[in-house]
Amino acid sequence: MKRKHVTISLTAAVILMVVCMSTACGASKLPMFRQQGDVTIPREEYERLLQYEKLDVLMQLVDMYYYEDVDTEEMLESAAWGLIAGIGDVYSTYYTKEDMEAFNEETEGEYAGIGCQLLADPTDQLITVTRVFKGSPAEEVGMRTGDKIVYVNDVYYSAYEMDAAVDVMRGTPGESVKVTVMRGLETIDFDITRKIVNITYVESQILEGNIGYVMVYDFLGNAVEGFEQALASFQAANVSGVIIDLRNNGGGLLDASVALADMILPQGTVVSVRDKLGREDRYEIDENYYDVPMAVLVNEYSASASEILAGAIRDYGAGTLVGTKTFGKGVVQSVVDFPDGSGLKVTTARYYTPSGECIHEVGIEPDVVVELNEDVVTLYGINNLPHDQDAQLQKAIELIQTGEIQ
Repeated sequence: MKRKHVTISLTAAVILMVVCMSTACGASKLPMFRQQGDVTIPREEYERLLQYEKLDVLMQLVDMYYYEDVDTEEMLESAAWGLIAGIGDVYSTYYTKEDMEAFNEETEGEYAGIGCQLLADPTDQLITVTRVFKGSPAEEVGMRTGDKIVYVNDVYYSAYEMDAAVDVMRGTPGESVKVTVMRGLETIDFDITRKIVNITYVESQILEGNIGYVMVYDFLGNAVEGFEQALASFQAANVSGVIIDLRNNGGGLLDASVALADMILPQGTVVSVRDKLGREDRYEIDENYYDVPMAVLVNEYSASASEILAGAIRDYGAGTLVGTKTFGKGVVQSVVDFPDGSGLKVTTARYYTPSGECIHEVGIEPDVVVELNEDVVTLYGINNLPHDQDAQLQKAIELIQTGEIQ
């Protein structure tokens, strides 16, 4: 098909628009000019350029009339960030080169910061702490899971600006940052000294009664290797059952959740992903797996990749979900790297459990609902509950010991 072209004539005539500028001395009207010249481009390209004409005009106006020199690259970076923020999706964001470096550091499991895991909560549009790493600066000052971060260095950040807040909280080890959180109706200020944080994504042990217990904090870094090692130790001990703890696990990499599912589920589909055009990718696993009675602990901060794994276990009838309803993040993000080191994380699809359910903004109801004692959580914090005070864990142990999970 022949492409249509249009010729743009750029004259020195005044654009049919003026800008009113209020100043301390009064108001003045500034004419806006374009350079002279003709170019020929495809019509669709011309129509696309018209969409971004205002940005170009703004740049020209600043260049011509702003009273000082400006950093054009910084303006373009801010425009890129604002463009993606305009989507209105808390999970999509533009990353500067520095942001991408920090993102990759966290994925690999080591970074300089305060040591807490965060979730952008669209229900209240606040940044929510879902985990405080053991031995971290955040733990040392008393931050807790469930705290809502509202200010960093006295600047307000919403859930839509979580990555910008993270960028401020990270920095040079030994330097401090002020973090203000809401805990219920109370507002608390923390002065936290940054240091190198090493993240362990999987921890495991064998409980009394010969029950394997593995906590997966995130589907990042060494999560796949750590989970594989945990299962190997459980098999060697011939445990009577396994408890997988996904509480406060905000997600991570889709491929990692599929890899974990491959170790504990029979052959079939773990998850399917569909984009806005209806194109579908199905993630399949083979027939080799560790077959053992299994309980899975979930709560309101089990999200995304956690829900992929929990949903697949539920749909296959391979284990019993214990706890409270999950978060309900049923969308997938993809990351695009640009040559200059910057990047884009953008929501590209919804995901569906093996039964075809999309749990986005719905969550997954556990098979056995168990609430934690609020006084116990207040006393110890969700990350440090003694096993004998953890009602959800105790219920999972009971289900395995009584043979209610086959």
